[in-house]
Amino acid sequence: MKKQTLTIAAALTAAATSAHAGIDRSGQDIGVLFEEGNYFKFSFANISPNITSDVTGTTQSAVDFSTFSFGYKQQFNENLSFALIWDQPYGADIQYVDGPAVGGFAFIDSRQITGILRYEMGNGFSVHGGAFSQKISGRVLTASGLLDADSRNEWGGVAGVAYEKPEIALRVALTYFSGIDHELTGTHSLPPGAHPFFPAGVTTAATGSVSMPEAFNLDFQTGIAKDTLLFGSIRHAKYKGISLDTTSTLGDVALGASNDVNWVNFVDDVTSFELGLGRKLNDNWSVALMLGYEAGADTGTTFLAPAGSSTSIGLGATYTHENIKISGGVRYTKFSEKSVLGVPFEGDALSAGLSIGIGF
Repeated sequence: MKKQTLTIAAALTAAATSAHAGIDRSGQDIGVLFEEGNYFKFSFANISPNITSDVTGTTQSAVDFSTFSFGYKQQFNENLSFALIWDQPYGADIQYVDGPAVGGFAFIDSRQITGILRYEMGNGFSVHGGAFSQKISGRVLTASGLLDADSRNEWGGVAGVAYEKPEIALRVALTYFSGIDHELTGTHSLPPGAHPFFPAGVTTAATGSVSMPEAFNLDFQTGIAKDTLLFGSIRHAKYKGISLDTTSTLGDVALGASNDVNWVNFVDDVTSFELGLGRKLNDNWSVALMLGYEAGADTGTTFLAPAGSSTSIGLGATYTHENIKISGGVRYTKFSEKSVLGVPFEGDALSAGLSIGIGF
């Protein structure tokens, strides 16, 4: 019951956590670290959002996107194990068709590789910790022009503690991820006619900075009846005060002055809650239902995320045969209203995901 239902939870996570109101996508999931023995897992999700504004008509402000992740766990001995995880923790695929932000877009990608050691102390408690390397890149077009920039690989830390009681399938794990400051390099461009000194347009080098938030993940599960598991998670990411800022000589090259631009502000932290119920049907099949809620900022200038807080419902199933587990999940997410540049947006998203795990 424990292993099968946990895989369902992972499949739902792959299918659903990318449909967030903010820029969180993977939730920095480290679940592969708690699989039994040596294990490899691949997850894929596709998200189709539909976010519009009645004020400006049918303003499409989100683009379909996909995410991938890989996880490998090696059990060295009875107490010590290691996991290597590659994922895409943050991202944005936003394009405004009309309204005051017409033509504007934000396409942000991230790559993260995490290495974690886990030591089991033999009394139900374990500790885990390690480091991760993260890189971000993207293009943002606003009234300030076009920013095309990326960062180098920057390093952060991860640490946590867990408690397990296998006879009732109980596990509680708390994990902390440090924030990362990224130094950006790239170009800042203005289109033709945007500046009187450069009627044909101009592009110049730009430097800047942005931080990815520190975050806390609390994951839990417990058996509540025969072949039945209650599971869930809470994630708190400290976005408040984070901004994307650059400096270039664009627009005032002739005067030798700098041009400081604030592209994006995050005005509040983001907290996500998920609660699920899993049921083993037979030796091969398990199913699960999951509910979710994300509390985010419903106002502000978060150009990267036009949707507000969200509620969601997801369904998943897992098929297990010998050492192979195949899980699939779908989730529907409803976004509350949020104002961006004075325009209210709301909508929904449909997510579908697949996870394949192999034990060896």
